[in-house]
Amino acid sequence: MDYVVPAYYILTTAEASSNLSRFDGIKYGYAEKDNFDDLTEFYKRTRSHGFGKEVKRRIMLGTFVLSAGYYDAYFTKAQQVRNILAHKTTEVFKEYDALIMPTVPSPAFCFGEKSNDPIEMFLADIYTVFANLVGIPGISLPLFLHTNGMPFGMQVMASRENELLMLRLSKKNYAIAGKDL
Repeated sequence: MDYVVPAYYILTTAEASSNLSRFDGIKYGYAEKDNFDDLTEFYKRTRSHGFGKEVKRRIMLGTFVLSAGYYDAYFTKAQQVRNILAHKTTEVFKEYDALIMPTVPSPAFCFGEKSNDPIEMFLADIYTVFANLVGIPGISLPLFLHTNGMPFGMQVMASRENELLMLRLSKKNYAIAGKDL
């Protein structure tokens, strides 16, 4: 689990950088409406105004991990971590039908509460990014409200292409918690 969040964010930021590079304001995506004499200025303004702070952060991080000097050190290693985790997860599902675990390590935080601390926000994803990283279905179920008034829940994950079992288990666990699904 120590490598899940770093590997996930290396891979997803690289994918964001690669996939969003086509959003140039000409063929795809938002375009500034001002008249520009210079194509470079058009691109700068379009991409500056068309993406929010978090998207820009992920694009820059992804561009960094995909750059020539860091590709092997970061992206290739993260792919290796993904492959090891996927293999180990396949082994787990040979013995178990599902994984049930908390959705997050703490109760939900209020909107905007952690926006000045992206590392803390990223670390809150430690349990949920696992399913995305290894390619298995997962669902989060709210169980109760914490004493701070924020929801707290659990997630159910199943093996690849086993969404039906995951949904059946989710319905049973949600009913046990006193919810109607």
